[in-house]
Amino acid sequence: PIYLTKPFDDKELKATIEKALAQQRMSKEIQRLKSLVKELYGLENVVARSPAMQRLFQQIAQVADSDATILLFGETGTGKEVMARVVHTNSRRAKGPFVALNCAAIAPTLVEPTLFGYAKGAFTGATQNKSGYFEDSADGTLFLDEIGELPLEIQAKLLRVLENGEYQRVGETQQRFSQARVIAATNRDLRQEIKSGRFRADLYHRLSVFTISVPPLRELEEDKMLLLEHFQNFYAAQAKCQPFALDSSAQALWQHYHFPGNVRELRNIAIRLATKYAGQRLSAKDLEPELDMESSTPIQGTTLQERDPEALIDQAQRHLQRERGFNLDQMLKQWEQGYIEAAMKLTRGNVSQAAKLLGINRTTLYSRMESLQKQQ
Repeated sequence: PIYLTKPFDDKELKATIEKALAQQRMSKEIQRLKSLVKELYGLENVVARSPAMQRLFQQIAQVADSDATILLFGETGTGKEVMARVVHTNSRRAKGPFVALNCAAIAPTLVEPTLFGYAKGAFTGATQNKSGYFEDSADGTLFLDEIGELPLEIQAKLLRVLENGEYQRVGETQQRFSQARVIAATNRDLRQEIKSGRFRADLYHRLSVFTISVPPLRELEEDKMLLLEHFQNFYAAQAKCQPFALDSSAQALWQHYHFPGNVRELRNIAIRLATKYAGQRLSAKDLEPELDMESSTPIQGTTLQERDPEALIDQAQRHLQRERGFNLDQMLKQWEQGYIEAAMKLTRGNVSQAAKLLGINRTTLYSRMESLQKQQ
């Protein structure tokens, strides 16, 4: 409740009413966002039909309400963070925060203060006390992506938190305690990393109380079209335009494409198609330039002799045709500009949302936009 003391003037009354209305709007927005998260990540709403994904969700349903750590395995782009969010949203910790850290995207010297926080004066630039990700996670979930990139000295400190909840901010002697549940993810073979001396065996065993493998998209044939329909409608709604469609030839190409970049690649293709072909019907000829056909082509057989010589010749001829006039630097710039333009259109010019959509921070996006502008 908000109170006014008498006597009060009209300006004070107006300011108080505006503050109350702002709080009400914020409360409604928070509830809307919570409902959206539940809608996106509730098990009953996850886009999947293939047996492999159904088995995955059965595993998630079994472990979601446990407090035990989970280790997610999967290739880059398979959606490991999405699966971690599904676990969080369907657990009793759902009302708590979900905090994510990509261990590969942060300098090794910054990992410890990022995870555990730091005290004022702990190092140059530490001008105030700062909480870390464990503290920010509270009684929710902390997701550590690319856990195999964690420096060895930090692995020992992470193990201590997992064992008894204890940690210290950098520059402090005070013991703090974490109640967060940890979900880790990797695209590496951590057992091989242990043999190479790059990962602690005791940390691996502590993280892998439950291990869940997230399958690559090439194993989810039944979900390829389902995911495309989901993304094409989602991004068309964001851009307030009609969704594109695929004719029978394009659908056949889509079904046979192997998606080397997995679901992340599929989503990015859907963004491009939603932007370039709004309301249009695409043929295989329209779709093929948007796909990475070279990386997608599976090698049949283990030796050159086991492959069809005519197919090899045809592939080589097509490759040489593409090479004529080929400029890698120019092509990369065009692709980058296309991604940025698509993201800006879909978010209606909101740089922060566009950066999030592209998986980069806002400063990087501003820098790339400025660089591309100068090159035109």
